[in-house]
Amino acid sequence: MAHLRPTAILTRPAGRNTALVRALGQAGWPTLECPALDIQSVPILPARVAPRPEAFDLVVFVSRAAVAGYQHQLPQDFAWPAHVAAACMGPVTAGAVRRTFGADLIVLHPEGAVSQDSEALWPLILAQPSLPRKVLILRGQDGREWLSEKLLALGVAVTVQQTYQREVASWPDPLCVSLRELATEGRQAVWLLTSVHGIQAIVQKLHDLTLLTWFERCTFVVTHERLRPVLAKALGRELGQLCHEVASPEDEAIVLCFDQIFARL
Repeated sequence: MAHLRPTAILTRPAGRNTALVRALGQAGWPTLECPALDIQSVPILPARVAPRPEAFDLVVFVSRAAVAGYQHQLPQDFAWPAHVAAACMGPVTAGAVRRTFGADLIVLHPEGAVSQDSEALWPLILAQPSLPRKVLILRGQDGREWLSEKLLALGVAVTVQQTYQREVASWPDPLCVSLRELATEGRQAVWLLTSVHGIQAIVQKLHDLTLLTWFERCTFVVTHERLRPVLAKALGRELGQLCHEVASPEDEAIVLCFDQIFARL
């Protein structure tokens, strides 16, 4: 009898897992969607106006959620000004920017296997013909402080705009039952963890369900090196005590990482 794959548990927000579920399913993985966070756009109150791109030299989108949230804050007939560049931390978000605001939009972002973070974006900003004088950073309720501080230190005027809100996701009873069954049966699972806030939310929810002991014995795929110590700290463990791998956040890289984990089991 063929060795069965563990369950792949995907914790990205609802609606962000469709293609990955399909790809993992084609590779033989049973999947369970277990969103860590609920992402909601932040509306602009009638008395306020969202900062417009034309007032800036560079607009930084920290994630796909920032793209969708900013679109909701702008007028429906908004057209992106051709002279304003955008930037983000990776090709997935860059694709969302172009689909939303125009296929010809210039979007600075790290390529390929380069770390998809502010540190990797920073040299791309410095390499431009001139340093932007005014930068708009679009984010959730916090994050990307490092990038803001680096820009401010060079005399760049930085405006930070919240375009979405992260909340801990509610899990329906059937999902909780499925997790309990996996734990009770001692079945292995491979968890995809993609953000600091997501890890914190997952650990808290599994603590509430008294499933942390099982969770700690699972395998983890994180999408950035900086998430490794976050996971260890959240569980009160040393990194060496946790079975984990790092994969870039593109679906193809994630599926490959999952398959490599299975090949070693």
